[in-house]
Amino acid sequence: MSETARIPDGRPRRMPAKVKLAAAGLWFETALFVVAVAGMFMAAHDRSSHGQSGAGQMVLAGLFLVPIAGFWGGCALASVLRAYWVRVVTVCLQACFVFGGLVVLAVALAVQDAAGVVVAVVFLAVPAAIIGLSFTSDAREWFRR
Repeated sequence: MSETARIPDGRPRRMPAKVKLAAAGLWFETALFVVAVAGMFMAAHDRSSHGQSGAGQMVLAGLFLVPIAGFWGGCALASVLRAYWVRVVTVCLQACFVFGGLVVLAVALAVQDAAGVVVAVVFLAVPAAIIGLSFTSDAREWFRR
C-alpha cells in the first residue's frame, strides 16, 4: 500500500499515482478517438470532393465514435470524483478493447501489415495497463465509498 495521506475514514486524501495513470490512459484513448474522428471526417471530405463513394459511411462511423470519446473523457473526470461505477465500467470496456486489439493483431499478422501490428500493440497495451492499474489496492481504496 502506498503512503498516501488518509482522511478519517481511511480512504486516501489524494488521488494515488496509479489511479492518475489509469485516468491519463483514459484521456489518451479519448485523444485517439478524437484523432480518429477527425481523420474519418477528413477522409470523407476527400472522398466526396473527388466523387468517390463511401463518404457517408465514414461520416456515420465518425459520428458513432464522438459519443464514445465523450464517454471516455467523462470517465476520466468521474475517476477524480471517486465514482465507483467508473472502475467497473472501465475494466469491462477495456477488456473489450483488448479483445479488439487481439483481432486487429491477428488480421495485421495475417496480411503482414507492420503498421497494423503497431496499432494492435497500442490497442492491447493501453487497455491492459488501465485494467492492471484499476485492480491495484490503491485504486480499490480510492473508489471505495
